[in-house]
Amino acid sequence: MSPLDVFSLNHGAARRIYYLGDGLACYGNKVTIICVLGREERHRRVGKTENNAKMIGIPFTQLILLFPIVLKYLVHADIVQLEFPFLSPLIPFFKILRKPIILDEHGVEVYIKRELNQILERRLSKVEYIIILLLEWLAVKASSVVFTCSDYDAKKLIEKYRVASNKLVTIPNGVNCDFLEYTNPNRYDKPSIVFLGNFDNAANVYAAKVILNEIIPFLRDKNFIFVFVGRNPPQWLVKNKIKNCVKVYGNVRDVRPYLAGADVAIAPIYHGSGTRIKILEYMALSKPIVSTSKGAEGLDVEDGKHMLLRNTPEEFAEAIIDLLSNKKLATQIGKNGQKLAMEKYLWKNIVRKVIKVYEDLLN
Repeated sequence: MSPLDVFSLNHGAARRIYYLGDGLACYGNKVTIICVLGREERHRRVGKTENNAKMIGIPFTQLILLFPIVLKYLVHADIVQLEFPFLSPLIPFFKILRKPIILDEHGVEVYIKRELNQILERRLSKVEYIIILLLEWLAVKASSVVFTCSDYDAKKLIEKYRVASNKLVTIPNGVNCDFLEYTNPNRYDKPSIVFLGNFDNAANVYAAKVILNEIIPFLRDKNFIFVFVGRNPPQWLVKNKIKNCVKVYGNVRDVRPYLAGADVAIAPIYHGSGTRIKILEYMALSKPIVSTSKGAEGLDVEDGKHMLLRNTPEEFAEAIIDLLSNKKLATQIGKNGQKLAMEKYLWKNIVRKVIKVYEDLLN
């Protein structure tokens, strides 16, 4: 069950939910993904993943009216998995049904909320903080197993909520096999640097500001183009005043051509939690990457081997120049990253670990 729309795979959380469910169905499990649609959605949506997992979208305005549909699937389920802690008020109901509960923590929400409010220069009210804290505490404590995206997130959950370490299982984000398939790359007329991000996410908005205001000035005299790809880009980015060196592609159906055509991929991320699916997708397409340490947090990568890790805008710009000017280095880093993605971060391999957790829980 997810409080976010999973039908549109244009953000990382939706891709994690979709591909985990699809992968479980691939191994013969019967999977139903139930998600809450946005307020603008007026009708229930039903669909299927590639491997026949069923998807049901319930409009926010009809949650109570359509709850009997949800109840039917819950009664027959062997395991209930909650995406994010925000559905934790339903946990007592699941307990009545005697259903094992798995919480999939996409990040430690109480820290994410605090960081995002800092980015937006907005004060987090005590009431808002307490509500998030209580929802997450209830979800973590009442679940049989908690999935985290990284060992770093697991450590933060232990510190914040004193949860037993044997209750936590690290299930990293991954990349789907179809991302490795050949795609016709988009052609740019200059050496290109790509940033992929959902701009409904404040951490990505902050990263875009860093690129425009702090990284590009170090490269102003270079012949290059920065390419931004992602859902709902803000108008200040679309109408930026940096002539001839910025292109913005919003709400595209397939991001792969835009990534495949780039010379360098970047992730100047300074906030947030979880492992960044954008970096895994860069790696899958064999792109040389420059990232902050925060952006690569939770990934089993080495600086200088799988990507270049730089934390100040000046260092970041210098690393971009290094990769654009040293094709041998760029090619080797791209190959190393792709090899790591194939060996450790394919969803089909990650799903096997999830199935083992399910089996142990039921036994």
